[in-house]
Amino acid sequence: MEEKQHYLGSKAAKYALGIHRGPLPQDDGEGVAIEHVETANTISLEKREKTRAERARRHWARFWCCYIFWSLIFLAVFLPVFFTVIIPAIAQRVLDNASLVVTETSVMQPRPDSIMLSLKTALKLPIGVPVRIEPIAISLFNRKEKGNGTWAKVYLDGATIDGNTTLGIDNQFTPLNVEQWKEYVHSVVFEKNAPLSLNGKTTAYLGKLKNHVTMDKDVKQNSMFNDPFSKNILTTVPALNSFSGFSVADPQLLLPPREDGTNLIANATLPNPSVMTLEIGTTVLDLKSGDLVIGNATIDNLVLKPGNHSSPIHGIMDLKVLLKNLVPILQSQASSLKNGYLTLDTVGKSVVYDGVEVPYYTEVMRNLTMTAQVPLGGLITNTLRGILHDGNGANIFANLTDNSSSDSGSSGGGLLDLLGRSDKGLANMLTSRAVDELLNNPEKRSSMINVLEGFL
Repeated sequence: MEEKQHYLGSKAAKYALGIHRGPLPQDDGEGVAIEHVETANTISLEKREKTRAERARRHWARFWCCYIFWSLIFLAVFLPVFFTVIIPAIAQRVLDNASLVVTETSVMQPRPDSIMLSLKTALKLPIGVPVRIEPIAISLFNRKEKGNGTWAKVYLDGATIDGNTTLGIDNQFTPLNVEQWKEYVHSVVFEKNAPLSLNGKTTAYLGKLKNHVTMDKDVKQNSMFNDPFSKNILTTVPALNSFSGFSVADPQLLLPPREDGTNLIANATLPNPSVMTLEIGTTVLDLKSGDLVIGNATIDNLVLKPGNHSSPIHGIMDLKVLLKNLVPILQSQASSLKNGYLTLDTVGKSVVYDGVEVPYYTEVMRNLTMTAQVPLGGLITNTLRGILHDGNGANIFANLTDNSSSDSGSSGGGLLDLLGRSDKGLANMLTSRAVDELLNNPEKRSSMINVLEGFL
């Protein structure tokens, strides 16, 4: 046992590290080194930089109560704003960016202060999440009008909108603000594109989220020939556009006239390129050559369906006025006659539905002038055919035809051959020279007037 060193017995020695450690192991001379034992979880006195995670844990440990406090304050402020301002704004933006197109409209049973309205629209949201809406009251109005331009209100049932969804009403009785409705009808008839302005408020549900939204749109009417969600829909959407393309076909003068005075029949086409079906009623039109009224025409129970549909018309041509003013009429029609047709203007006079005048249609039609080119060859051919056939449709010159069939020079055979030709054949006979001779030769005019008077 080694002798204890003297300094280990002093008072200060008790504060020395390793006083009770004992002697260190010695090298046994066989190359056995002193054993070194590495210990874990020891505290190093060497300074080193802490990692980001260690700094974060230390910071959280010191200030966690502050973080919780300010988080509660933030949520107390943010959540009300999020649910009352941000979410409704997002929902409103989604609705504003939605595609809404009128795909079908029916305006039936027109009364002086009401209509029977059917309306179908295609709605497509820019999101792929189903949205449920509550029933909504929609105001239909004229956006250009100052103040309250509402002309009707319609009521839509609640629905779930998922993808392309059809919304609308079917045969809904609709009272009218007549003055505003008259303005809308005017725009539909006279303008090329007449949007339908609507406004309504409802509650929309996106899952459990409830939002109040406003539908305020100018809805374009789809063309009957277009995909409702075509990218070009805004450039190809027509309204009635003053019935551009109005035409009269198969005209015929009835000599003698019918018991009610009707002496003119024909077929009229009023083009309707929109998706609207309009029930108008019995429509009476004035027939004019220039500024002179030469008769009238009536379309019974007129219904404008999408597309080009012909409606039979009947009327009274005032032949006495026609003969009295034949020279100025021929002069005003000279260019048209040279091309084989008559140019007649039609102006609305009255519109009646179920025995009651419809004032808004009457006023609009009175301001509308439709010009038609009546084929002169067809008018003369159809008129002569009617004269040469009895009431049963039999040719009154049938016997004459049989007896004179062998005579190639017979005037009767030539007339019947002429009537058997197309309208174009007769129209070709009305050359510029023939018209000029008729206008400039009083004797020919007088002879024609005498012949026409003989039919009256």
